[in-house]
Amino acid sequence: MIKIAFVRHRYLPPSETFIYEELKNIKSFKPIMFTRKKMNLKLFPFKRIKRLPHSPRKITKVFKRNKIKLIHARFGNSGVRLIHVKQRLRIPMITSFHGFDLPTKRNPRKSYHRMLPVLFRVGDKFTVPSRHMKNQLIRWGCPNHKIEIMYSGIDLKKFSYKKRDNKTEELTIITVGRLHKKKGHQYLLRAFKKIHDHYPSARLVIVGEGRERKKIKRLITSLKLNKYVKMKGLIAHNQLSELLYRADIFCLPSLTTKDGNHEGIPNAIKEAMATGLPIVSTRHGGIPELVTDGQEGLLVPEKTAKGLADKIKFLIENPSIRQEMGRKGHEKVESDFDSAKQVRKLESIYANLIRKG
Repeated sequence: MIKIAFVRHRYLPPSETFIYEELKNIKSFKPIMFTRKKMNLKLFPFKRIKRLPHSPRKITKVFKRNKIKLIHARFGNSGVRLIHVKQRLRIPMITSFHGFDLPTKRNPRKSYHRMLPVLFRVGDKFTVPSRHMKNQLIRWGCPNHKIEIMYSGIDLKKFSYKKRDNKTEELTIITVGRLHKKKGHQYLLRAFKKIHDHYPSARLVIVGEGRERKKIKRLITSLKLNKYVKMKGLIAHNQLSELLYRADIFCLPSLTTKDGNHEGIPNAIKEAMATGLPIVSTRHGGIPELVTDGQEGLLVPEKTAKGLADKIKFLIENPSIRQEMGRKGHEKVESDFDSAKQVRKLESIYANLIRKG
């Protein structure tokens, strides 16, 4: 079976479930993960993991020894580091961009930016998870014909549909994602404060871990919400689905940070939609490609606590609309974001590139 080198310098951060879904679902090729740091192996068990050397010369030797026929660099920075390896081996290379690795004028990584035109010229194919990101790559000089939109799929067996109750009291709002500035937790908490003032039985569940944890806890305390907000930390996928089933509304107020870091299409929203939750989110990155305002959920501008509160309040007061949005969301994810369907598309890209040589 033809061997593919997956390259990610860390295997695997909890937020990168989409990479694991691809690895385990590829059937027509033999993917081998090359990494410099192993982590979360219980969360992401995979047998074919090998050490990635630091120098391009040593990487070339390792890839030759393992008879690699195609390189799949996860994130733009990995693609840049593998330019010389690809040229020495004369094999195809795909680079997948996911968000933080997109160049921005506010991002200070000058050496990385200087090498991107070389990567765009040398690389055979580039995948992005949204039309929004495709347009950004084109603006930075990547040829249109080299870009493929590859939506990060989810495992629908793990996140099946469940119809929610028509209640208007004791509702649970849930958010899932890394505790990072771009997830907009501070705006959600301020919005929830407004909601709780009107609906004292409402509760907020925050799932995820990250560098903003202390700031978020301080804000919860300053808003006097300790009794009404639960921070669950990092949890396994089977536990996540149970939390989603017990929730009534999903909210993720993503935003663009000062250094230009932003989202593609967050998998957390897809998972929530798959279970039948209505969405409240922002007009940010690729989110409007997933959530059509007024159909699968409600969208507001970035950084607006009042806007979030108004939309959440509307959904609390209109349970039939919540149910209808949840149903439409499930249907959309089932149609366009099934991991099995996306992996078949990826395998087709691999086959075409290898055939062309």
